[in-house]
Parts: sequence; C-alpha cells; structure tokens
Amino acid sequence: MGKPAVRRPVTEDAAEREFQPKRPLGEHEIEGIVLAVKSAFVRLANLYEQILPLFTQYGFRPPSAGVMARDLSEQIERSIIQHTRTFFSGDASADLARFGELWEVKICKGSGLTINQSYQVKGENYIVVNYDQVRVKRIWVLWEARDGFFCPRKPNTNARSLLRQQAKPNIQVIFG
Repeated sequence: MGKPAVRRPVTEDAAEREFQPKRPLGEHEIEGIVLAVKSAFVRLANLYEQILPLFTQYGFRPPSAGVMARDLSEQIERSIIQHTRTFFSGDASADLARFGELWEVKICKGSGLTINQSYQVKGENYIVVNYDQVRVKRIWVLWEARDGFFCPRKPNTNARSLLRQQAKPNIQVIFG
C-alpha cells in the first residue's frame, strides 16, 4: 500500500487576507488624519470659490487640486503632525515618520494611487487621499508598500499605478 494522502489545511488566498500592521493606527490618529485632510480641502474649496471668478474674468482656468497637490500634501502633513502625538516630520526621503517607520502623503484624483516611475518603494506606508474636484472622496492607508503592489516600470511613462488586487490585504480605508 502507498502512503496515505496528506491533507493540507485550506488557506486563504494572500489577496483575501487582511494585513495586520505592527503598530495599527489608533482612533485618535485616524481622527487627526481625517481632520487634517478635510480641513485642507475645505480651505481649498474656499479658495476656489474666491479665485474662480478672477480666473474666468481673465480667460484662464484655475489650477486643479492635482496641480496644487504638492502644496496641499505638505499642508496635510503639517496638520497631521499638529493633530496627532505620534507623527513627526520625516527625513529627506519621507514626508512623515511614526515609530521609526516612513510615511508618505499622496493626493490622487479618483480612486487610485500613482507614484513616480523612478521612486524606489521601500516598505513605507502611504496615507492616500482620493478627491473629486475639491471634495475628499476617500482616505486610506497602504501599509508597508512593496514594489509588486505597483504596475511594472514602462519606458514611455513617468508614473506607476497601484495594482489594487495585489495590495488589497495591505489597504485600510479610514474615511469614505
């Protein structure tokens, strides 16, 4: 007689498992992040309300939130630091730091996340703000990002987009 068949336990597909961060965000941190983001976007909406007539009067379109994203993300970073006790300014390679881990703030139109093609993903955490016009649609965290979470590098583009299915276990929606 041959060897008896070995039954292996049924395991979840990696894309179905929920990622468990070493130091999950606390309730106060989530509140601080959401407050920081919403505050910045409310101020942006107020600014648009005031400048839109001037731009149209002179025949120009006002800059989109995407054009203003770098300044907007820097304002959100400073506000997160003000509203939480655990986030601090990051070093030259990261926007923020929390318990020695690197954090980035990304402002992206729609529902995704894109990074610069030349950026080296190194396990940082992303606070991602998805918006439409000047309205916050969703805020989520991508925990411990890996290169495999993003589409392959291509020679004729400057951006790499998130492969949501690969990253799904590492995504935590905190608003929206």
